[in-house]
Amino acid sequence: MSRYLMGVDAGTTSFKGAIFDENRALVASHQLDYTLLTPATDWVEYPAEAYWERFSEVTRALLEKSGIAAEAIEALAISSQGETLIALDEDNQPLGNAIVWLDNRAMKEADDLKAVFGCRAVYENSGQADMLATWPAAKILWLRRNRPELFAKAKKFLLLEDWLLYRLTGRFAGEPNLWASSAMLNIHTAAWWGEMLREIGVSEAQLPEILPCGAPVGPVLAEAAARTGLAQSTVVVTGALDQTCNTIGAGITLPGSVCETTGSCLAVSATLPEFAPWREDMPITCQNSAVPGRYTVLLWSQSAGMVFKWFAKGFYPEFDGDLDAAFAQMNKDAASVPAGCEGLIMLPHLNGASNPEFDPRAKGVFCGATLQHGRAHFTRAIMEAVAFMLRRNTDQLASLGARFDSLYCMGGGSRSPLWLSIKAAVTGCSMVPLMARESGCLGAALLAGVGVGRYPDIDRAAQGLALTGEALRPDPSLKPCYDEAFRRYIALYEALKPYFAQG
Repeated sequence: MSRYLMGVDAGTTSFKGAIFDENRALVASHQLDYTLLTPATDWVEYPAEAYWERFSEVTRALLEKSGIAAEAIEALAISSQGETLIALDEDNQPLGNAIVWLDNRAMKEADDLKAVFGCRAVYENSGQADMLATWPAAKILWLRRNRPELFAKAKKFLLLEDWLLYRLTGRFAGEPNLWASSAMLNIHTAAWWGEMLREIGVSEAQLPEILPCGAPVGPVLAEAAARTGLAQSTVVVTGALDQTCNTIGAGITLPGSVCETTGSCLAVSATLPEFAPWREDMPITCQNSAVPGRYTVLLWSQSAGMVFKWFAKGFYPEFDGDLDAAFAQMNKDAASVPAGCEGLIMLPHLNGASNPEFDPRAKGVFCGATLQHGRAHFTRAIMEAVAFMLRRNTDQLASLGARFDSLYCMGGGSRSPLWLSIKAAVTGCSMVPLMARESGCLGAALLAGVGVGRYPDIDRAAQGLALTGEALRPDPSLKPCYDEAFRRYIALYEALKPYFAQG
């Protein structure tokens, strides 16, 4: 009987799942979108049980679409969004909704923890450039201060992958790549950062056991098998952060390459053979790779494709929620507008700004609108704004001594030639789309294969996967226009920064 691997990508606004055969070829895939809850300003939540329901719906749909017997799925792993926090009571039931990584309610707690530890200690332990409200350490401290009754009942604090692993296997397990951005784990030793735990008031017993990426957790429980359609013989394996799984699934695991992913957020990553020393003048995120002993510079911005999706839903109502059709029209509209959007500039910070601003109070802004601007201008302004964020990140990498003239491109944004051409013109780098389909799911599936011994290690699991499409090269004629627009983009943020700081 043929044996298959399954990978599930637990994303910010959708769950994707895919099944791959023994040659790493895609057999079936399925995607299920969902909408986050925003009950108050700076709050973003989702019911923990609903995450499990979405996961189960995806696995059942995958098995039905593929026609593959559940017993033929040898192993599965999860590619997960980072920093989403779930608290459980003594009966292992969720204590309220999950606090999603986009949630910024813990800004004061983040500032207080920064005052205690300083950015350098946060970086040298966790690899994070700053102490942000995004990190679970700040979220837990917020619960302790603002929901003391809930905090007192919390037996376990889990991230989303841990919660799904627990529901599948009954074991409280996590992995160091996802927990790196918690500000609670020492990424060099995979041991908990004791000083931080004491400051926020939790013990190691309240946290999951940390296993390596690609390590077997256990077989599927009978109850979980009934919900998901999976067989009890399927082995559940630890996965990794979604950005990490994307690079594994695209075959980019070795040092020397730079990748950009435009999904819900924007991420730029480069693998390093060793940890980058702290630089106060140029803070970066440099966290542990899924491959032991390596590190990844990870520069990310909180909202990228998410802004495009937000605009599609609100300003292209004629497509009635058909996002693929809306996106196709948005690309046509944007192509009809000249570079620079005739003076329209956008700040795409709908959920605050991360690298390099690290400003959770930042907001989205359109500036420079006149009567000559229409919907198409605003659409292109979003695409250019994401390209400006990308340039800020590539400029930062270059200032650290990295040498590159092209970027490997992944995520939904890589399927738009127009967007790639805008990014190329703005950054001065060629954009090389990676052709791996469902790279996040494939990366998780390959980690599952490592966990059951199909592959000896992550590098060899991903070997030979880096297939590329046609590169989009910079148009030099657009450089003066985009240099000026980029200057205005930075000036706009700097001018509004004091306003954002007022809350």
